[in-house]
This record gives sequence, structure tokens and C-alpha cells, in this order.
Amino acid sequence: MAMEARLCDKGVGATPLNILDGIAAFLFLSAIVIEAVADNQQYIFQTRKYEWKATLQQPEGSFANAVRSIISKSTEKEFTDGFCQSGLFAIVRKPNYAAEQLVWISFYLFSVAASASPSLHLWNWSGCGFVLLCMLFQGSGWLTEQLSIQKYGSKYREYQTRVPLYVPRIFGRR
Repeated sequence: MAMEARLCDKGVGATPLNILDGIAAFLFLSAIVIEAVADNQQYIFQTRKYEWKATLQQPEGSFANAVRSIISKSTEKEFTDGFCQSGLFAIVRKPNYAAEQLVWISFYLFSVAASASPSLHLWNWSGCGFVLLCMLFQGSGWLTEQLSIQKYGSKYREYQTRVPLYVPRIFGRR
């Protein structure tokens, strides 16, 4: 009974917070922010694209001309191409997928930080989860890339050459 009380007081396998917990928390929160921003940018892009398409079908008038004059040439090119290429989508082609993978990597880092000696336990069972989920995103990323190529053709292929899939280029463009 006394042993059970001591375990409850300390928490079974409890380890103090360490620098790896801080890194994992920072990565996790950053990934959530990146996903939210990317979702919002995609939503705004798609909404504005369909509004722009609607103005093209209207006869020349004050409203249609006003909307067209507000839209910059670079934004109009994006609308014509059909897919978002600005904001986070100018840094990586799939910011949502990249951030989601970062979420799972941060969960893994939390598990390493919680082990009694993180330097000795760099691999544990939760590693299987993050590896499998990252592999799932690699496969689904490949599939969505193929669908985008089918839908947008050479414009999307050119975008692929300019912008990396998940990891931003640190040292400029190709």
C-alpha cells in the first residue's frame, strides 16, 4: 500500500520537463499555426478565384471592372493557372501535409523526452507511429501530385520545378 502511494505521488515513470519537451512543444505549436494559415490561405484563394471567374461571365460593367482592377496581375495568373502559388504555397507545395507530419514528429519527440534517459532511448515504440504516418503522407502526397498534374498540366509541372514538396529550400531556388 505504501509503495502504491509513493508511485501515485510521483507519477509512474514521471520525468521532469527537459529541453526536448520544449523543442517538441515549439514544433507542435508551429505546425498547428502553419496548418491553420495554409488552410486559411487556400480557402481565401479558392473563394476569390470563383468570385473572379463569376466577374468574367458578367458583361463589362462597373462591378466587374472594379473587381478586375483590384486583382493584381500575379493573382490573376494564379486564378488562370487554377491553383494557389502564393503565401505558404510559394515556399512548399503542400504546407498542410508538411505541418501534419511535423505534428507526428513532435509527438514522437515528446515520447523520447518522457523516457528516463532520452539520450539512451532515441527509439521507442511511438517511433513506429510517426514513421508510418509520414510514409502515409508520402504516398498521399504523391497521389495528389499526380492528380494536380492531370488537372493543371504543364502549369503544375513548372510549379513543381520552382517549389519543393514538403521541405523549404534554405539556399535559394534551383
